[in-house]
Amino acid sequence: MTTDGKNALHLATHSGWYRYERRGEDWVEVDRALTFWQMSCIQVDPDDPKRVYLGTEHSGMFVSNDGGKEWLRASPNVPCLTMSSMLALSGKVMVGTMPAALYVTSEGAGWQEVKGIREGAVGGSFPPNPDFAPRTRVLAKEKNGAGRYYAGIEVGGILVSDDDGQSWQSANEGLTDPDIHQILPSAKQPGLVVTACGEGVSRSADRGSHWQKVTPSGNRTYGNALAEDENGNIYLGITQDRPRTWTRAGRANSAIFKSIDGANWELLTEKMTGGVMDICPAADGDGVLVATADGEVVAVSSAGDSRTIVSGLPCINALALGA
Repeated sequence: MTTDGKNALHLATHSGWYRYERRGEDWVEVDRALTFWQMSCIQVDPDDPKRVYLGTEHSGMFVSNDGGKEWLRASPNVPCLTMSSMLALSGKVMVGTMPAALYVTSEGAGWQEVKGIREGAVGGSFPPNPDFAPRTRVLAKEKNGAGRYYAGIEVGGILVSDDDGQSWQSANEGLTDPDIHQILPSAKQPGLVVTACGEGVSRSADRGSHWQKVTPSGNRTYGNALAEDENGNIYLGITQDRPRTWTRAGRANSAIFKSIDGANWELLTEKMTGGVMDICPAADGDGVLVATADGEVVAVSSAGDSRTIVSGLPCINALALGA
């Protein structure tokens, strides 16, 4: 049984947006839209589960106020239209872009660039293609405590802010890989932060001041997604190699691991054909939903039980539960 505000699964794919709803034990496709656009990120407003924000690779942001029945371009649109991350907060939306920058809008006002991200990202370049500029791959905020913000720059490391995102400082001591894909500040364990990188996984026990490598043993090193369920279980999606090698189903050799402390990992499942792209907590508080590059969503419980609930879609870049 899903909880209020989490009865719909919103998927951001390489060819538009899809909406699924739960019917008993099954998830059923009920709507799709924006199929011309390649989606990069998605967020649901924390104050209104019907308000959904979609970020695109080349056309900025789309917004729906009714769970996807109608979509409108953000007005005004994000100044840089190549969106790579979003963070929806109460009364405010933050957007990360490529080239790496950060834009913020509050209560429907215009966009303002926060200069510290652009300056802090200088010097990074993609190993596969040096012509690609660094991008703001992930934005996160502590759920409790002082409310520190985190920005992960692909490929420029981690920046943090303690003044509501107005200024940013580097937080890379001990971090061995600046290719940041996801950052998870734990909601249950104050000070614990885990980051998934292109060459492994790192953990901080002091809010990002110091990092240590904690990659699970084995041949999987491409960390791509993290989530924490309501019981404090931390989930990691990791694959064998980078996306350019995912040429056939199963080639990514994906796995989901679970940890209580962000350091010691237990293998839960390898039952996915595609590379892991994103993870979100399940609606009932236990386990996660996993989106893959092969267009599937897999439900994984904290005990390791897994079940494919969506399949046959374009590559799913991001997913979120809402109304």
